[in-house]
Amino acid sequence: MKKLLLMIIVLSLFVFCGPQKAEWQGTIEEVDGVTIIKNPKEGIWDSKENGDVTISQELKIGQLDGPEEFLFVNIADVAVNSRGDIYVADSRLNEIRKFDKDGEYLLTIGRPGQGPGEFQSVSILSMNSRDDLIVFDGRSGRISFFSDDGNHISTTQNFLADLSIAPSKIFVTEKGYVFFGKPFDGLKLFHEFDQDWNLTESTIDYEFIDNREFEEVSLIFYPDYCIFQKNGNILYTKYYYDNQIFVYKNRELEKIIRKEADIIKPYEIIVFHDVNKAVNLQSDPKYRDYDIKLFGRGIAFFGKSFQNSHGLFQLADGHIVNFISTRKSKDLREFGVELYDSEGRFLKYSKLGENLFSDVRCKDSSDLFYAIDRKEYPKVMTFRLEY
Repeated sequence: MKKLLLMIIVLSLFVFCGPQKAEWQGTIEEVDGVTIIKNPKEGIWDSKENGDVTISQELKIGQLDGPEEFLFVNIADVAVNSRGDIYVADSRLNEIRKFDKDGEYLLTIGRPGQGPGEFQSVSILSMNSRDDLIVFDGRSGRISFFSDDGNHISTTQNFLADLSIAPSKIFVTEKGYVFFGKPFDGLKLFHEFDQDWNLTESTIDYEFIDNREFEEVSLIFYPDYCIFQKNGNILYTKYYYDNQIFVYKNRELEKIIRKEADIIKPYEIIVFHDVNKAVNLQSDPKYRDYDIKLFGRGIAFFGKSFQNSHGLFQLADGHIVNFISTRKSKDLREFGVELYDSEGRFLKYSKLGENLFSDVRCKDSSDLFYAIDRKEYPKVMTFRLEY
């Protein structure tokens, strides 16, 4: 009997003192009809054994020296079709190269010029349900369509000339197209077009983080990141990442996912309304450590960016992924990933490397990511997250 009692005590100690599943320590509240998910710094998986998120690289497209089709000057965007074929746009060469899922070169689309199917500054790629390639030319403001075999289908006129929208992403919907980008004369972020490229609606206001003058200018050059789901729901965060992810349903704000963090303001900025003065101060040792130096008409900005988003995605299992970089010094940034469950509860932050990628541009249906890496030479890297 004593042996049995001792065994029960030992088993009890093992059950109650052994590794336990961490409980979420955040809160959920409703404010003006919007659900606010407040996450602590520590994620649910932070005390979990083997809870880290890691990357497994699979493919590299691009070389420092080699065949011409693998040499890039400035990779602007990446897209992937339903078979896993990869399109890589080069804005300097003004052409798009197509590779198969194993990275073998297939063909080149487009060339420099102003004619149909030619480019002046190719900048954005997208795909429709027929696997036609959609190409936006930033300088000409035109959209070109190419078939799967690379043949030119059509090119629009410069329909953005009167709209003054600087798109950073194009989504294809059942009704037409959605541009994600900030207009020069407004604060709306999403711009919906019908099949004939008529603007039907602009929705969702940008909310400023800190300095309105700086953000109005810099958002033209530094696009934010978002997920446009098939059901029309939108998940969105800001390039200057302020620890918030916004969820919209039917274009109305439904949820905000927030996380406590050591970095509260993602940047600091000095505004100069005397541009000549700012130009002369570029070499001043006082500003040598600044990584932001922007010059506009009658205004200039010097500053430091502390935290940026480099791609927001939702995986097949519902988990939300936000790739971020944090400043360690002017030339050194830690690249990592935040992982949330489908409800927005913070699971884990994991460091993935230093100065790892420029941007994570897209993801295919198998959760394979496609990133632009500009270190040493321009290339496209593919990888998976493992956890």
